[in-house]
Amino acid sequence: MILPIAGLCYLNLTQLIIKSMALTQKQEMFCNYYLECGNASEAYRRAYRCNGKSDNAIWVESSKLLNSPKVALRIRELQSQMRNRSDITKDEAVGILADIARANIVDALEVKSNEMFTTILIKDISKLPSSIQRSILSIKSTDKGYELKLYNKIDAMDKLSKLLGWDAPIKQEVKQEEGSGFVIQVIDKREDADHGDN
Repeated sequence: MILPIAGLCYLNLTQLIIKSMALTQKQEMFCNYYLECGNASEAYRRAYRCNGKSDNAIWVESSKLLNSPKVALRIRELQSQMRNRSDITKDEAVGILADIARANIVDALEVKSNEMFTTILIKDISKLPSSIQRSILSIKSTDKGYELKLYNKIDAMDKLSKLLGWDAPIKQEVKQEEGSGFVIQVIDKREDADHGDN
């Protein structure tokens, strides 16, 4: 049921009732821990004393808590607050992941050679393009010089494919007419494949 409030806006009666029910301190802690770790059982363990409780009992209790209307509403509120505070958009996340996936470590290095030896130096970071700067995980001094590490390209591509929905399963139908069998043909397109012609 939706009710007008002071003639200015409408609120869902259920939301109004749920909002009026305050969370306990432990429920509030559960909500915050859940946002932190994304796991209801772990959030429950952190917020409540679970000495002697089995993993199954913790899972049942955390599931009940997660499905409680007032707890679920509070989690949605906290998520909304986090989104509003975040300066990064989905497009920016895609751009950063794409930069990491495309980054080439050679673009951050400078090679100097002479008759005796070759030296590889890290370029001035402030003069590198931002796409390369964003792909740098760390730079540290070692006993042999400096070590430059970039973020993992495979991880970036995996996250990018999930974000863009490229990893969604593809539904394919296989039809077989009644009375016919399947024929599987193996085609080897390798030029060096041995076809038994010798």
